[in-house]
Amino acid sequence: MKYLYHLKPEPFEGSFLIPLNLMNKSSSVYLNHAKKYEGREELMLEIIPKLNCKWNDVIQLSAINPQFIARKLKEINPELKLIRAEYFKIPVEKIVPKYEAVIYKKNPSQVKGDFSIHENDIEFLTTSSYKELIEVPTQTINYWLDVKKDGGKFLWFPFIPHIFVKGIIETSDFELCTLTL
Repeated sequence: MKYLYHLKPEPFEGSFLIPLNLMNKSSSVYLNHAKKYEGREELMLEIIPKLNCKWNDVIQLSAINPQFIARKLKEINPELKLIRAEYFKIPVEKIVPKYEAVIYKKNPSQVKGDFSIHENDIEFLTTSSYKELIEVPTQTINYWLDVKKDGGKFLWFPFIPHIFVKGIIETSDFELCTLTL
């Protein structure tokens, strides 16, 4: 079985994953989650081709188990502290065909700070087109090594395919896993 992953939001209320733009903009939940985009605010305005909606109009899932990321990132950054320790493990069949969803693979030659999303970097998610990653990509590791050397923010998912899902996702049928370091 193939899986998608989503770090459990903290705080998390109820049993639904809700796109940021559908949240009350003055709520503490929205304000807490919007902090992830400090320094990358223009990303929040990007339109996702094929879904024709903004970055924060979708739920963002990952193509790799976050445990792989945590282990590798801990090797590079021994001071790593987990802000969110739980994640949802989601069978692809729980998303396809119930929701509109696409796979986004950022062009590796795109310059740092360019948050534009191009049509040819997007494909519709299908059970046959989806490939779950079983190791952290070399580009991601190189990004983290550059952050360690030059300073900056250790983002968890650079150069890892993102899965954008349009809609509100009910989570009660998903396995909840806990990260360990």
